Amino acid sequence: MSAESVVPAAVRGDRVEVRPPSAADQPAYAAAVTRSAARLSEFAVPDPHNLPAVIANQSPTYRTFMVHALEPEGDHGLVGRANVGNVVRGAFHSASIGYDAYDPYVGKGLFAEGLQIILDLVFADEPQGMGLHRVEANIQPANVRSAGLVRSLGFVHEGFSKDFLHLPGHDGRRAWRDHDRYTMLSSDWPAVPYRHATARRLVAVVTGPPALAPTGLAPQLAVELGVPLYSASKVETPAVLFELLRSSPIGGVVEGKLAGPELRMGLARAGVDPAVAPVFRAMEDANKRDVVDRALTVRAAFAAPDR
Repeated sequence: MSAESVVPAAVRGDRVEVRPPSAADQPAYAAAVTRSAARLSEFAVPDPHNLPAVIANQSPTYRTFMVHALEPEGDHGLVGRANVGNVVRGAFHSASIGYDAYDPYVGKGLFAEGLQIILDLVFADEPQGMGLHRVEANIQPANVRSAGLVRSLGFVHEGFSKDFLHLPGHDGRRAWRDHDRYTMLSSDWPAVPYRHATARRLVAVVTGPPALAPTGLAPQLAVELGVPLYSASKVETPAVLFELLRSSPIGGVVEGKLAGPELRMGLARAGVDPAVAPVFRAMEDANKRDVVDRALTVRAAFAAPDR
């Protein structure tokens, strides 16, 4: 399949038109990037003269979409551009999306409309669309405007990537920059703006005397899973442990001398299926492999969508 056949030549919305890049876009592109360079350089490396290279790189695994205003303002009509790259097929059908919005159109909703059209295209079946299942936007934490844009389209915060890309930051220096990861699935599109990802609760029980040092299994397991530790060493009765667990949206590790009906009833009251939550014996000095093995067991137990 040729690069040109992956997407339609142009798709028109209410205020913008989205189409692939062409040599005819060069004057508008140079003007748009130059005019926006000071703002874009906080988080990217703007180049007003790289459009020929962008066009040359077009392929089924790297697509650029240009967003044009139907009613241009000022010296150019280019609202912005988006690149959909790192396309992986097979069982993944995923890609990453990056974009720039250009002055004087920033903050007027035109680029958001363009991104909606672009997402329609990347999720649509081939050959009209790209047939993707998942799109990921990686955004520096300080770039709150960009994060707000994708959240307004319904992207959800999925994770954090440390030292993800070597880029400028809001301080103007190039360095390895942390990024937040926002995602959209074809099954969720079109999405409600500002959706919240539903956190998966992870629950484990460590039975035995509570650990008195951070090297115990329960404290380390809670850190590995990223959930609170509810220890009998901190409360008066087991009922309080399970009440704390019930109120936690992400679950927790419950530690104490718990067994039999008391344990099963406590988990049920906390909204946890007693048949699902793994139960481990206490370890005073657990090594890292022990902790990771048990954390994997917990994640596997709660991997089903209805857990």
